[in-house]
Amino acid sequence: MANSLSSSSRTSIPFLSLVFLIFLVFSASLSSIASAYQLGGVRGWGRKVGGWKDIPDASSNLEVRDIGRYSVDEYNRRLRGPGEAPITFSGVLSGRRQVVSGIKYHLRVAAVGSHGSDHLTFDAVVITRPSIPERSRDLLSFTRSDD
Repeated sequence: MANSLSSSSRTSIPFLSLVFLIFLVFSASLSSIASAYQLGGVRGWGRKVGGWKDIPDASSNLEVRDIGRYSVDEYNRRLRGPGEAPITFSGVLSGRRQVVSGIKYHLRVAAVGSHGSDHLTFDAVVITRPSIPERSRDLLSFTRSDD
């Protein structure tokens, strides 16, 4: 009888150790999942993964300027109304990006009208997808800004 008690206690110690180890792994994985969805901010509350992030150097960033120029070129090629004069890219005033199935850019683009005196501002949304070479960029919207 004493022998049977000691054998059951010997098997319960490894079992309890295994349960404790599983609990630790589970709680650590929950902690890492929670931190993956919450970035920065006070007490861990902040932007979520996939949220919009400002581009601090949008006006001087060559890649962002190239995307802004692309948006004006696409507007002139596809969206300009009949009889409207083309516009000329002037620069990028501000921008932000969002990681989706590629990178989505929301840019405030400055352009000049055909007479050179019309300074215009547009909001452009462009998605870049390097994984699709034949359609690596798409202009999703290009509208006059209220500013």
